Amino acid sequence: MATVKIGNMTLGTVPRVVGIIDRPMPVERLQKFIDRGIDIFEIRADLFNKPVDRVIAYIKTVKESISSPLIGTVRETDRNRADRIDLLVSLSKHVDIIDVELGIPEWRDVVAGVAGSSAIIMVSEHDFNATPDIAGLKDIVKRSLKQGARIVKIAVTAKTASDVTRLLRFTEDCEVPVVTMAMGDAGKISRVAAPLFGSLFVYGYLRKPVVPGQLSALAIARALKVYY
Repeated sequence: MATVKIGNMTLGTVPRVVGIIDRPMPVERLQKFIDRGIDIFEIRADLFNKPVDRVIAYIKTVKESISSPLIGTVRETDRNRADRIDLLVSLSKHVDIIDVELGIPEWRDVVAGVAGSSAIIMVSEHDFNATPDIAGLKDIVKRSLKQGARIVKIAVTAKTASDVTRLLRFTEDCEVPVVTMAMGDAGKISRVAAPLFGSLFVYGYLRKPVVPGQLSALAIARALKVYY
């Protein structure tokens, strides 16, 4: 398993669980999640539906109150399309990982903006239709590295058990720090199994699922404790 350090945490030694913050939560509640096995939090700023300055202010509060690493993510919406890149760069000053989608036209602007921060870039690819073959998965990694990735995140849609096993086989053989998961009902098992094959961490919801097949972060943490 490849390793990478974010903040004071080394990824790749044991599986880590990421809890998704889709709206501001009190830091006291976040601490309770940490006490129950959540290692990292993803700030889904695009789901907050709040002005940029309020999003940044909340992240600063979280960063000052808890020691867990933070991932900053801003998926494109009609509301943020004009200033999304500026928001991504602003987030990078206050998080440990910044999530940038593979192939966005402005990726060079993001890389340049993030360069002045301590955040590392995770390039992500989501396939909501299928699971690519091994060659396709390797190509995603290759293109992600060209886009400045320190970590490559691949989320696919599994329709059969063989889709999941192919993804796990790829994960085990990948020499680049990688995060993998399979969406959909057939892919649910990957939320627990992928870390055992080398995925650096796994995402789970804190309030409600954000994508199909997503499990509760607390449920994942409990399951992983059986193996680690």
